[in-house]
Amino acid sequence: MEKIEIIDRINEREFGFMIRGRMMRHKTFLADTGLSRYIGEHNLDDCYVSVAFYDGPSMMMDWRGAELFYDIDCAENLRLARADAETVYEVLLDDFALKEVDMRFSGSKGYHVIVHDKEPQILDGRARREIVDYMVGKYGVEAIDAPTSGDIGRLRRIAGTKNSKSGKYCSIIKTST
Repeated sequence: MEKIEIIDRINEREFGFMIRGRMMRHKTFLADTGLSRYIGEHNLDDCYVSVAFYDGPSMMMDWRGAELFYDIDCAENLRLARADAETVYEVLLDDFALKEVDMRFSGSKGYHVIVHDKEPQILDGRARREIVDYMVGKYGVEAIDAPTSGDIGRLRRIAGTKNSKSGKYCSIIKTST
């Protein structure tokens, strides 16, 4: 098993796990050690964390914000997905002047770009979709999944965990911090 990413504000997040083909959601943890132990002790197929922060994460109550999350997939052309992910990463840093951005290989057919800056976490789904429209319109980003990238309640794969479909690990490949 690879080293699992440290989850910012872990006690405000919802977790989900695929176990023998069945999704188990609404799990919470107070610290990274509990999450790492849970993943290590159970035979989990896939491991996810919410992009959203909640006062009541096990019930997804009292939303407090969410990371900006961009899902870039293209099963037929992983190079296109990589190029589009690089574009999204650079646009977020250059055009939007964000500082805490990372790019990850999902472990399967694409990439994720995640913004950890605090200020944009309050953006609603409409504002997030406008950013996607900007990237598509101005930079020709083709492989971005617009509905997923605008979803403020989305679960994302945890870096350092295995993608059950491919057997490969989700891994952070570039970070601005």
